[in-house]
Amino acid sequence: MGLLLFVLGLFTLSACKWGTDLPGKYRLMEGDWRGSLITEGGELPFLFGLSRTGDSTFRLELIDGRDTLRTEEMQIVGDSLIVRFPVFESVLIAGISKGGDSLVGRLVKVKNDEESYIPCVATRGGKYKFAAQVSRLPDEVGGIWATTFYKADGDSQAAIGSFSQTGSAVSGTFRTPYGDYRYLDGIMDGDSLFLSGFDGSGAYLVRACLQEDQSLTGMLYPGSGPGRRFVARNNPEASLPDPHGLTRLKDPSHRPDFRLTDIEGKPVGPQIESTAGKVVILQILGSWCPNCLDETALLAKWREEYAPRGFEIIGLGFERTKQPEKARNNLRRLAVRYGAHYPMAVAGTPDSASVHAVLPMLEKFIAYPTTLFLDRTGRIRKVHTGFDGPATGSAHSQFVAETRQFIEQLLAEPAP
Repeated sequence: MGLLLFVLGLFTLSACKWGTDLPGKYRLMEGDWRGSLITEGGELPFLFGLSRTGDSTFRLELIDGRDTLRTEEMQIVGDSLIVRFPVFESVLIAGISKGGDSLVGRLVKVKNDEESYIPCVATRGGKYKFAAQVSRLPDEVGGIWATTFYKADGDSQAAIGSFSQTGSAVSGTFRTPYGDYRYLDGIMDGDSLFLSGFDGSGAYLVRACLQEDQSLTGMLYPGSGPGRRFVARNNPEASLPDPHGLTRLKDPSHRPDFRLTDIEGKPVGPQIESTAGKVVILQILGSWCPNCLDETALLAKWREEYAPRGFEIIGLGFERTKQPEKARNNLRRLAVRYGAHYPMAVAGTPDSASVHAVLPMLEKFIAYPTTLFLDRTGRIRKVHTGFDGPATGSAHSQFVAETRQFIEQLLAEPAP
């Protein structure tokens, strides 16, 4: 709440004066809105809806692919709208126009207790991101694309683009060995591809062109900072490294035995009395990590289903803050949003030293989330790096099926 209180105080002292006939809370219009974050690659569009819940209160529904993010943590101070998004440390601050049908402001994001800003504009009306209709017959880009992303220093990373297309409408995502870019959707206009995604914090813009040799080349821009060039070729057999072989164990016989205090002040650990003898998942996560949120939504359901059979999950949160209470509150908001009724503890900050202090048996840690599966004896039987979220389609379905089968296998094994 520290950032939000600061913003409220700031705008109480100095609110925008775009109109004085009616306060902003009465001028702001309901309905469908189109917003844009201003990035190095141009406008990164997103769609949202505003509905009035009271005389001067609103609900915002951010449309992110097949997902809808809802928040009522909104305040209007003078002529300024302040929206706090769930879980993420991000706040939208915007001045309300005199007509109540446009916004101009910025998205404030917090990382390591420091703020960064992305300019933002929005106008009421329209249910399209890039264009109401395309100007040219769309080429076909639906399918699986073997992709290589290139950094400015020449380094590269393998990925898989997975897209579906109906007419000019395109949706999908990019998978990497460490996670995915969540929901991306947009249009194919002739040979030009335009996609975007925004979940309240993470934001991406894709601009690409289908070449004569049928390669897809373009740029992927984050909300802030430089973009990454990529080249993709259609390949239904494209694959990524085995996620179970990326994070290794120094000694497979070494059993985790940490003891922490969870966000409710209770002791937590794989070997304490309340957990010993159960099948346990150790979830290495951060509330700042979009793929971790997708995984939490899934694990929360599994915990409710399998808990009666001797199953537990322990969330190890590595938070981008050095303020203990803020870190606990971040994890608490995450747990509440996804109904995660399993213990979560602040385990440190997201650096290799903090992870090693809690889990010294990991020889190589490379990604959030990383998930460890422990049998009833407390031995680590499998380590999974990254997470294929719902936006990955069949990859997510395959992960769910295989992991369910493995959990069932561990539960069927006799207790020690």
